[in-house]
Amino acid sequence: MNPNYGGSAANTYLIQQINGASPEHLMYMLLEGAQKFLLQAVAAMRRRDIATRARMVNRVSSIVEELAIRLNHEEGGELVENLTRIYDWWLKELFEASQKNQVERLEAIERQVGEMKLAWAELNQRQLTLNQPAISSPQGMVG
Repeated sequence: MNPNYGGSAANTYLIQQINGASPEHLMYMLLEGAQKFLLQAVAAMRRRDIATRARMVNRVSSIVEELAIRLNHEEGGELVENLTRIYDWWLKELFEASQKNQVERLEAIERQVGEMKLAWAELNQRQLTLNQPAISSPQGMVG
């Protein structure tokens, strides 16, 4: 176990999860991380822990930037334009709320991230359902 990384088994599992994830599930995982770090930033802000707040805000910012990088501007059309605006707004709000110590603004972002995360979870579930092989019932059985 490598103490510098907080446990190689956990890191290996996370890497396997990321490498095996569908694009929809990867978006869900990114949003889940952003939501988790936003909640930690809110908690840090409430207890006036400036260092932790800054670290969590930076983590959320990195995730939002990753979400923006993953957008397909060539084929995405209006949806990509709207997501770009949302991500830009999140970044602006994130840093302004952090600088001004405004918990409610971070909470608003966290709620929006949560809503988007649920939408990606639903899309991922639909993709899984579409990709499952059809199960045929035995002949003569009524279902």
